[in-house]
Amino acid sequence: MGRITTSDLHGYLIDERSSGSLSEIPATLYEEIQADMVSLRAQAAASDDPFGEGAQSLIKERESLREYLRDLYAVRTQKILNLALARANGDEIDRSELQMMVPGERALFEVVFESCTSCRKALLDGKPTLEITAYSYVSPAAQIDAEASPALPPLPPDAEIPPEEAADFLMENVAGPAPESYSILAVHSNIPEFQDYNGRIYSLSPGDVVSLPPQMADILCKDNKALSIRIRK
Repeated sequence: MGRITTSDLHGYLIDERSSGSLSEIPATLYEEIQADMVSLRAQAAASDDPFGEGAQSLIKERESLREYLRDLYAVRTQKILNLALARANGDEIDRSELQMMVPGERALFEVVFESCTSCRKALLDGKPTLEITAYSYVSPAAQIDAEASPALPPLPPDAEIPPEEAADFLMENVAGPAPESYSILAVHSNIPEFQDYNGRIYSLSPGDVVSLPPQMADILCKDNKALSIRIRK
């Protein structure tokens, strides 16, 4: 099967909304779309003209994929929650529904079912404790990232990290460098509507103050359409 397009997602969404039961989707749909969105953002960020038709088209395609994926997720998740609750209440559910769930959805179904069953036993049967369950699905891509992530540096025996330093320690040794910050600009020209790499939509006029990714900010400054400013703390 080739790349999943926005047209494909639109078709899956229509099928899902028109059916009372779960419809079939590719098992790796979520992972494939996530990978495509990452690729499209990288392509747009690598463009020499982020305001040009090519880069803006890539950004719009990414946003379309994200919107369709969120809508599809919302419709399917509601059905999965209903199925899990029905099964926890002792109702029979069609086994073919389970077969229509992709791995992450099946994990969600199981944890909701187990949680509802545990709660039912605790509240209706007088069980003294309520079992706690947790969502445990990890996508293949996330597993690869986790395996490739560097381990924490060794600490001396009985070493303690002060609470106020814990966040910095984790950021430096686990999360890597902080995400690229936006640049703040004072706009002094009319700039037609555009989207930044994260899909935010802008339509700027003289006098506006806006924050943009550095690549976009640099171009506007070089074209004398905006002036970089700094906010003193």
